[in-house]
Amino acid sequence: MAFGHRRVPGSLLDVMYAYREREERGFEGAPPVTNPVPLRRSTFRTHDRLSGLILGSAIGDALGMPVEGLDNDQTLRAIHRLGGIRHFVAPQPHVLRSLRRLRPGCWTDETQLVLEITRSIIEYRTLDYDGVSLAMVRAFENLELRGWDPVTKQGCRRLAQGTHRLRSGKLGGDGNAVAARIAPIAAWSFMRQESREQLLEHCFNVGVMTHHDARAITGAYLIALLIRDALGSPRRWEPSQERYQELIEEARWAESVLAQRIGTTDDPLSEHLNELEDALDSDSVELAELCNGATTYACHSISYCIALLLGRAWDFEEGIIAAVNGGGDTDTNAAIVGAVLGAACGARKLPRLFAERLEEVEIIRGVGERFADIF
Repeated sequence: MAFGHRRVPGSLLDVMYAYREREERGFEGAPPVTNPVPLRRSTFRTHDRLSGLILGSAIGDALGMPVEGLDNDQTLRAIHRLGGIRHFVAPQPHVLRSLRRLRPGCWTDETQLVLEITRSIIEYRTLDYDGVSLAMVRAFENLELRGWDPVTKQGCRRLAQGTHRLRSGKLGGDGNAVAARIAPIAAWSFMRQESREQLLEHCFNVGVMTHHDARAITGAYLIALLIRDALGSPRRWEPSQERYQELIEEARWAESVLAQRIGTTDDPLSEHLNELEDALDSDSVELAELCNGATTYACHSISYCIALLLGRAWDFEEGIIAAVNGGGDTDTNAAIVGAVLGAACGARKLPRLFAERLEEVEIIRGVGERFADIF
């Protein structure tokens, strides 16, 4: 049973357990299922890793903020004009209007929602889906909406109007926003040593609040798996050669399960990942081009982030810089990469230059500390 909600007939877990039973009986066409990632905790310091997760996401968000725009050609021209993004800079003229008044080091909607979801878990001392929906509404109604995508705004507006969280999300909402705010939920799942079924249940219930689409939820599930990998790693990010193929199989499994609840898609994320398998040694600019610019569409953005992360070992600074300089949805891509690499290295190993200049860094550290106190 997933934590933080009642088990009700017809839930996603029921669908998944029925799927597993059919698979064990030799259900024809069942995708291969990999074992849950082993959790290696010998070097794990809870406060350092969970603070690193949240700080890393915020730093990536702030690094990508100055060049995020709706036109990727303008984004790439701005990156080229600046000689590449290597530190916090002021917003460029083409960026979203809601970002133009921000100073270097400020973060956007990704960090706003990660912090609110984390605070919800702290408040309830569990992952409560209704609590998460209230946190999303609280952010929507009370915060400056920095770069919020229309689908997330629409979902939060419907939640605020009283629509149930399972019906508030946009049908066909195929963006990358769910993956960008999944970090605290992935951390909760890791700390509770939950199964992949429970993790997908969380991604579904949180995802459909705004994005009622298998691509958005599958993308969030895969990023959550990478965050669990990072939290279980020995303070460095060194992906195995087999992990990319395992994630393709995980994507196919999640898509098969979600198809029974949400429906199928003619453009599954697993196929995008499969097409990139021979390009993992490419640099971030080449990967972004192969991912149609690594823009907000989940299949483009998430496949870019996964290929980038699994193509080689990264330290934190070079990883988020590479993510931003590929272009596309720069703040979201770098926030996702920053969450994974920050979880791997921990807060103490984050570059001081970034941490010292990050907006409200002490508030973020405090949230990370209180989050770790739960465990």
